[in-house]
Amino acid sequence: MAQHRIHLHWDVSQDEDSYTWTLDSGVQMVASDPTGLIDKPDVMDPEEAFLAAICSCHLLSFVTEAAREGFTVQRYEDHPIGVLAKNAQGRLFVGKVLLAPKASFGGVRQPDRQQVLMLHERASEKCIISNSVVSDISLEPVLD
Repeated sequence: MAQHRIHLHWDVSQDEDSYTWTLDSGVQMVASDPTGLIDKPDVMDPEEAFLAAICSCHLLSFVTEAAREGFTVQRYEDHPIGVLAKNAQGRLFVGKVLLAPKASFGGVRQPDRQQVLMLHERASEKCIISNSVVSDISLEPVLD
């Protein structure tokens, strides 16, 4: 099975609230504490990264499932929402994630509404990230 790795680096002498993720590809991303006193709109916090991972995985699974059925996804958008909650032990976690993807298709063959919903359902079942978390992930596709 595949392994995925990153390198995380934090140094108090540089910035108390920010740290760096270095991906296997060498790409570096600056991340920050979401509760930091200084607003840093140009950096991602762990909760945003969590949402990005879930909706990105759904996108990739959806495009793959569409291609298997002979459909070409032309455009895909989502604006996921994560809601914090307390678990049974009283600890905070991302209890609910709402995905509201909107896909448009190119090419001659166009899926009907039922086929789009089926593609989203299959994508949800195959998304590795969604299958790896305890958060309740709701899917409300935006259909034309």
